[in-house]
Amino acid sequence: MKKIITAVIGTLILASVAMEAKTVKPVLKKVVYCTDLDCEDCAKKIRENVSFEKGVKDLSVDVPTKMVQIQFDSNKTDTLVLKKAINKLGYEAEVVEFK
Repeated sequence: MKKIITAVIGTLILASVAMEAKTVKPVLKKVVYCTDLDCEDCAKKIRENVSFEKGVKDLSVDVPTKMVQIQFDSNKTDTLVLKKAINKLGYEAEVVEFK
């Protein structure tokens, strides 16, 4: 009987810890990169790949200004990881604004 009670209490403790870990509120930040993209195909490539990076909530690409704006959860990623994701696609990226 003691083993069953101990197992139930242990399970409840683990469940409460797991639920508490899931309640971490996202801290949304915004970063704008100046890139060397030059066409709509480049923009599409960035949208289709970087938007799936962990923590990315919103992404927009403006071809005429060559700017990529990303809203992200800073608990899951940071500006360096996002910059590397853009660089991996073959584009240079420099932070011009970070909030």
